[in-house]
Amino acid sequence: MRGLKYLLFISIAVVMRSLPFGEGWGGVHAQQDAQYSQYMFNQLAINPAFAGSRERISSALVYRNQWTAVAGAPRTASFSFQMPVQKKKIGAGAEIVSDHIGPKSLNAILLSYAYRVPVGKGKLSFGLRMGLFNYAFDWAKMDYKDKSDLYNVGARDSKFTGTGDFGFYYYTRTFYWGAGVTHLNRGKIVAMGNDTASKQAIHFFMPVGKAFQAGNTVINPTILVKGTSGSTAEIDLNLNVLLKEKVWVGVSARSGYGFVFLTQYQINDHFKAGYSYDYGINKIGVAGKGSHEIMLGYDLNMRGGKMVMPRYL
Repeated sequence: MRGLKYLLFISIAVVMRSLPFGEGWGGVHAQQDAQYSQYMFNQLAINPAFAGSRERISSALVYRNQWTAVAGAPRTASFSFQMPVQKKKIGAGAEIVSDHIGPKSLNAILLSYAYRVPVGKGKLSFGLRMGLFNYAFDWAKMDYKDKSDLYNVGARDSKFTGTGDFGFYYYTRTFYWGAGVTHLNRGKIVAMGNDTASKQAIHFFMPVGKAFQAGNTVINPTILVKGTSGSTAEIDLNLNVLLKEKVWVGVSARSGYGFVFLTQYQINDHFKAGYSYDYGINKIGVAGKGSHEIMLGYDLNMRGGKMVMPRYL
């Protein structure tokens, strides 16, 4: 147990060292990873240590259309799969992500590995993720005022680069806390045309959630702290309510942006469907006229029968 506590301390130190604050980041970076309003339904997207923690075979399909009134705004589609293996001490996960914004497109294949050990009333998981990203820029979609600009040639360029991510995750039946850090290797994304290079920005995610059950109702407040290297951290405050183990309804307040309204319906013991609507009150949110996100999930209980886990939204 002493060795485990030491390992956890080292892991937290590694994550905290990667927090997106301070100097030495080589400039300010915008968020590069796709953003999900329904992150609490599929935390594998933000933390590889989540793999296998649902104690079942679990998959999720997500489509997000952000700022629908803005031409070239982000559109994201992803598919994830995860399951516990080897007497449930190990979790495995895989993700396919396609993200488009303006002339840039991103496609990625990610593989996650998590090792889980019992701690107190729950389990502590340490996760690693490796993956391959393809960044492509279609300059034909850009219309420059300066026709002599070297970028305004209608060419298409692409770059493959890898990623290395790390996370830890502690969970019980009604509580979770974890942290994930992506792109620790800071893979290069070559800027097109002038041979200068940029790098992947380190992203940090720390979700915390607690479920309170009263009869057939579950109240689940959550907090997500997230940030990108060289930028100010953001906080999502979320409150979801589960009614009769069938319908989730919730609202989130996102710092510096606005609000998110979401719902999820448990169709049967295996299928669920969720929807969220982002309502921004800052300048881009008002101009974008809202964002839509749809999620479809399928769970297969490896033990048979129905399993209720209130902490999972």
